[in-house]
Amino acid sequence: MIYTDPVAAAPAFVSALERACRILILSHINPDGDAIGSMLGLGHTLRHSGKEVFMVASSALPDYTVFLPGISDVQVYEPQQGLPEVDLIWLVDTASIERLGPIYHEHAPTLTACPLVIVDHHVTNNGAGLVNLVVPAAASCAELLFSLLTAMMLPIVPMAATCLLLGLTTDTQSFQTSSTNPQSFRVAAELLEAGADQRAIIESVYYATPYSTLQLVGLALCQMQREGDLLWTYISQDMLQQTGAEDEAGDDVVRLMQRTAGTRACVLFKERANGEVKISLRSLPGINVARIAQTWGGGGHEQAAGATLAMDLGTAQREVIPLVQATLNQQRQV
Repeated sequence: MIYTDPVAAAPAFVSALERACRILILSHINPDGDAIGSMLGLGHTLRHSGKEVFMVASSALPDYTVFLPGISDVQVYEPQQGLPEVDLIWLVDTASIERLGPIYHEHAPTLTACPLVIVDHHVTNNGAGLVNLVVPAAASCAELLFSLLTAMMLPIVPMAATCLLLGLTTDTQSFQTSSTNPQSFRVAAELLEAGADQRAIIESVYYATPYSTLQLVGLALCQMQREGDLLWTYISQDMLQQTGAEDEAGDDVVRLMQRTAGTRACVLFKERANGEVKISLRSLPGINVARIAQTWGGGGHEQAAGATLAMDLGTAQREVIPLVQATLNQQRQV
C-alpha cells in the first residue's frame, strides 16, 4: 500500500510497529544529511518508545553529521558483513531497495523476506514496501518523517529533533530549494520547539568546511565547461588523492555550479575508485533530470538526481551531456 498523506498512513505504520520488537533502519548508498538525519531521528524516536533499533549506513557518513547525538550507533556497512536478525526493516530517503548498494547486492533475499516499510520523498519511488509513505512534494524525508511520527503520536525527543532538523536543513539547502514549501517552515519551527540544536547544525554544515574540500573545489572549477545554459565538470580519483578531500566534497562543487547566473542545468561527474562514474544532475524547475538519471538505473527528484555509470569519465561525459542538452532544447520549445 502506498500512502501520500502522513495522517492517513499513520495507522498502518503503527500496526507494523506493534508486531515488531527489533527494527533495522537503512538508507541509500553515499548517504547525505537527510539520509543520516532521518535514520537517527527515527532511531531515537523508536528507542524512546521501547523498540530495539539497529542503524546501518550503506557507506561512509558525511563529515558534517559526526556531531549528531547517537551518531556512534550508526554502523557503516563493510563487505560481507552480516545483518542483525530483526522483525522489521524501515527504509528512509531511498528511491528503491537497490539503492542500498552493497547491502542489497549481498543481502537481497534477507531484505525481501523481512517485512519492509518505507518513508521517502523521491518521485521515482515505486513503493516496494509492505507499507509505503511516498510524498515527492515533500522537501525532505526528515520533514515527512516528522509528520508521520507526530501523526503516530510518538514523542519527538530533543536528540531526534536535532537529527531531523539537520536532514531538513541540508536537503533544502537552508530553505533555498524549489521544493521548499510552507510545511517545511512549520516542521522546522516544531523541531526547534522540540529542542533541536540549530546552532550546532549551522556550525557543522556551514562553518566547518575542510581546507581539502576548498582545494578540490578549485581544481574542479578549473575544469568546468559551459555550453549555453548548461555547466559541467568532473572530479577524478587523481584530484581526490592530490587534495585528500572526502567524496562528499563534490557537493560543494555542485552547489556553486547551480548558483551560477544563467545556468539552467549542471552536471558533476565523479570518478569512483572502481572506475565507475557517479553523476549528479541539478536543474531549474520545469527541467526533469530524474528522467535522465533513470537511463542508467538512477533516480531522485525532478531537479536533483543522480546515477552510477559503468564507464570511464570521458565516455560518461560523451553519453550524458547530449541527453541533458536535448532535455534543455525540448523544454525551450514548450
